[in-house]
Amino acid sequence: MPNLALLDYPGASIAAVAGLQEMFIYTARLHQRDGLPDITLTTGQTLKATPDAAILPPAFGNDAYLTPPQPIIDWLRALPDTCLIASTCAGAFYLGAAGLLDGREVTTHWVLEHDLQSRFPKAKVDTGEILIRDGRIITAGGLLSWIDLALELIAHFSGPAIMREVGRHFVTDTGRRDQRPYRAFNPPMNHGDHQIEQAQSLIERTFAAPIRIAELARTVALTERTFLRRFERATGLTPLTYVQHLRIQSAQRALESTPAPIDQIAYSVGYENANAFRKLFKRHTGLSPSQYRQRLKR
Repeated sequence: MPNLALLDYPGASIAAVAGLQEMFIYTARLHQRDGLPDITLTTGQTLKATPDAAILPPAFGNDAYLTPPQPIIDWLRALPDTCLIASTCAGAFYLGAAGLLDGREVTTHWVLEHDLQSRFPKAKVDTGEILIRDGRIITAGGLLSWIDLALELIAHFSGPAIMREVGRHFVTDTGRRDQRPYRAFNPPMNHGDHQIEQAQSLIERTFAAPIRIAELARTVALTERTFLRRFERATGLTPLTYVQHLRIQSAQRALESTPAPIDQIAYSVGYENANAFRKLFKRHTGLSPSQYRQRLKR
């Protein structure tokens, strides 16, 4: 009889906790209908039993997850190797504090990527994915990825057929998704290197024009070699990659809000070759420009 534990920690999303409960209540009904072993979900802020899976939901509107209570950390550490341990969004910080992310490929909300990686440098954080399973650790990304996590656990404990039936009932996709179409480019601007900050401001005003490294370096009174080294150290990106992120983000906004032809959008953000733009756009977002527009434009 699979027993799942949902940890309703301080600051956990109310919607996620209630939604997970409802999805597993419905799954339990399907188990009863088909004569399968009971599946239960126990919810609480302190859980003593040893479950078959432990779930950390997302947080909402707070940063309490940055200072997780020690009893929760101790409970997570004491779970046996046979127990699946799963998190959504900020719930990954609890797993990190318990030492469960070391050496594992994991994800979280793309906004939290830097914080999670810096706090737990032994983790391999990839926020392009919306759900990653590495051994007994399952992590999911955005605030609503508790749905993806629930479906993953239902498929594990109940089988793919019941998982798909749950998806049909809740009218949600059961295929794999990723976070890339939803990510925004928010480069660091408070790193303390004022000359690079000047260069970033200039790039953001002129990103659609051809990038000239030597000219950028001269503008901020640096040699080209020094500029390249300091730019990458401050932003984590080369100037060319930085420009690509700005161009793709501008193209995303245009695809979401205008009916302009894709070739015209490509040219407006700095690409004369529309085919090259399409390939680069898909590499960044996981979707072609037309797929992106179809999914996100209302």
